[in-house]
Amino acid sequence: MKKASPRKGGKRRRTVPSNWDPSGSQSQPQTVGQEPRIPTSTWDVFNKFAAPPRNAISSQPRLATEPPPLDTGTVTLLKEYQDGVGTWVGLFDGAQHLTHTIVKWALESPLLLNAICAVTARQMSMAGRGEMWKSTAAHYYGESLHHLIHILDNPSYCSGDTLAATVLLSSYELFTSPGLDHHRHDVAMALVHECPTMIPSEDWGVSWADQETAEDSLGNRMIWIVAKVIAHTFREVGGVARQPLRRDRTKLINELNAWREVLPTQSAGVSFGGSSQEGVLKRFFAVPCMAAAMCMYHLAHLLLLTEGCNPSLANEEIPQAEIDHHSQSVASIAFSPISDASLVQTVQPLYYSAKHISTLTEKFKIWTLLDRIESQLGFHTGHRIKHLQEQITVA
Repeated sequence: MKKASPRKGGKRRRTVPSNWDPSGSQSQPQTVGQEPRIPTSTWDVFNKFAAPPRNAISSQPRLATEPPPLDTGTVTLLKEYQDGVGTWVGLFDGAQHLTHTIVKWALESPLLLNAICAVTARQMSMAGRGEMWKSTAAHYYGESLHHLIHILDNPSYCSGDTLAATVLLSSYELFTSPGLDHHRHDVAMALVHECPTMIPSEDWGVSWADQETAEDSLGNRMIWIVAKVIAHTFREVGGVARQPLRRDRTKLINELNAWREVLPTQSAGVSFGGSSQEGVLKRFFAVPCMAAAMCMYHLAHLLLLTEGCNPSLANEEIPQAEIDHHSQSVASIAFSPISDASLVQTVQPLYYSAKHISTLTEKFKIWTLLDRIESQLGFHTGHRIKHLQEQITVA
């Protein structure tokens, strides 16, 4: 597994605030005159102390540790996680691994317990549920990094625990500082930075049935396809012949169409209420995760039409009507009565929808929705709104 490389562009990495005490870790002794190596993020920890695990499931036993003590505060956060932010992280997790199994493991894992408490407290603070939760989140985040370093320093660490904690802590960092200048395995962050995912799609270790109908598997497959679209769209194209790039683009379009063709009719959402003047047609999704999956489907088409190397690869001029169709489809889903977990997943598709949709009225409505997502759910969207407004100013 390749380690993360610095992102081009000269941006400075911002430190995520924590209460972590570097003296608590013995894995990186310092020489006289050398500055302490304080990690600034989860992936910074991996880059300095270990390579990220390749697979989510490990047969290695969990390290023997004392069960972490529970009190009223941690139990409150565990319950809040299961009912709230845990459902966001595990939207495509039909087996409820990230809301049930991980919480059960956390009762024996200080790393997982602190990671769950960190991301939950941070979300509560950003949703305006009390300033106290901000310092609480920073405390648990710092403890999580301490435990993560300790575990990675052991050659027999359990990659299942570690990967789960990494997903949670990356979510914390997305809440806290979405402009962190490093690549993540997370698709959302790859879209923010316009770069391939931290772990290439070919290393995800997944396989798919040809006629899959289970919605969680279909959703996960769409995320995997989007990761491939991102890698193609934002790749370095210097010295690469145009014809192979065109073949790759066509192959991805065909893969998206094949995914859509096997999708059960009801899974795509059932329209109701008629279209608005802006073309917004609300849909009802019986299975919540499919709202996010359909947003990602339209996002993938938008990327292949408008972003990176793709516009120059089209054999003919791309009609604005086709771009508007996918942009309006994303907006229609996001304005529909969907779950909070699905709504959080629409943030990046909404950004690209607003970026490419035709009219200022439609752009403004999407900005308003993005602002509401941050104010009501605590998921940071301000930087995306700012970028959209800057594009209008430049234009």
